[in-house]
Amino acid sequence: MPRAKPSPKENDTLKVEMWPIQRVLPYASNAKVHPERQIGEITASIKQFGFINPVLVDAKGVLIAGHGRIIAARNMGFKKVPVIKLGHLTDAEAKALRIADNSIAVSGTSWDAEMLESELTTLRAMNFDLEPLGLDNIQLPDIEDLPVQPPRSNRSKTTIFLSIKNEVVEKARKTIITALDKAGIAHNL
Repeated sequence: MPRAKPSPKENDTLKVEMWPIQRVLPYASNAKVHPERQIGEITASIKQFGFINPVLVDAKGVLIAGHGRIIAARNMGFKKVPVIKLGHLTDAEAKALRIADNSIAVSGTSWDAEMLESELTTLRAMNFDLEPLGLDNIQLPDIEDLPVQPPRSNRSKTTIFLSIKNEVVEKARKTIITALDKAGIAHNL
């Protein structure tokens, strides 16, 4: 399949430009759904970290990647957004990249529960607001799927990370305390 323009080489630099937000055109056939909750998470992330992940557009300025970020930016009243124009892609490549950008990011991936626990513990100790991290979307393996590992001999205790919806956190806390107390397990809840 012939290319419209030569593709960027490995040592070429992609150019980030600031475009007026109305110049970025939505892709009418975008198959990725962005629920209101996700837009809220994207908004919180942009507020916390800035608009640091440029959207990708084709030669005509039509979105390839970043539909959710554009919705959040419009809701926040942004006048300009960072854009990378991928003018070298054919129409077929742009269509394929729209799908690949969303599917490859989650395909077959998982979280290292211990590393995630360590990172979140460190962020909590630094009094960092975890809200913009989108933790509700983190899929940790079921407890039955985790290998049973003996505790590390150099640690006297282990922290357990739980993700619980805000509206039931107090009920969950009381339930956990009751269960730990009943089992005679010391804790700091």
